[in-house]
Amino acid sequence: MIKKITKFRGIAFAAVIVILFSACGVKNKSADENSLKVGFDVDDTLLFSTPAFQKGFESSEKPFSGEFWAVVNNSDRGNSKIKKKVLQILEKHRVDGDEIYAITARKPNGGEGLKNYLNDALGIPKSNIYFESEGKTNRLQQLGIDIFYGDSDSDISDANAAGIKAYRIERSTASSYQKKYNPGKYGEKVIKNSDW
Repeated sequence: MIKKITKFRGIAFAAVIVILFSACGVKNKSADENSLKVGFDVDDTLLFSTPAFQKGFESSEKPFSGEFWAVVNNSDRGNSKIKKKVLQILEKHRVDGDEIYAITARKPNGGEGLKNYLNDALGIPKSNIYFESEGKTNRLQQLGIDIFYGDSDSDISDANAAGIKAYRIERSTASSYQKKYNPGKYGEKVIKNSDW
């Protein structure tokens, strides 16, 4: 008799919890329900890509020309390092059923190399990888991105302009690019310890 009462109380308690969560609008997230569209910047966010840029600067190509970008976009494999903390964040979103995008400020020259690498290394569909050298706001809005992760001031300001939640990824002190980096400038949360 005591076992039956205890079992009944357990079932009743579970039912009350479900009813409370339902009344508050809290739902268990499934792959089809309440999934988010999540965007990641590439350089100094998904990747420590200074080595790929060094390949571009060491080449005979004029810096920031189309040919330079073709070298950089084809030099991540074997050179750039995936940032472990950001990989954990990406994997958590994937487990939650969220759709993952990569949006970079790089020029698209030779971009298939970067797309192939991000697809192979991180499982991001090539169709979800975009090159937006003139700013990311319009693309973020067009795609309906809900959350964006980036390292630079422009990543955060572009997300703010698009009206979406932005998180700042701490840039490595070893990065060759130290401009446009003022963590917390827009009141955004800063994710620390994001080296490879």
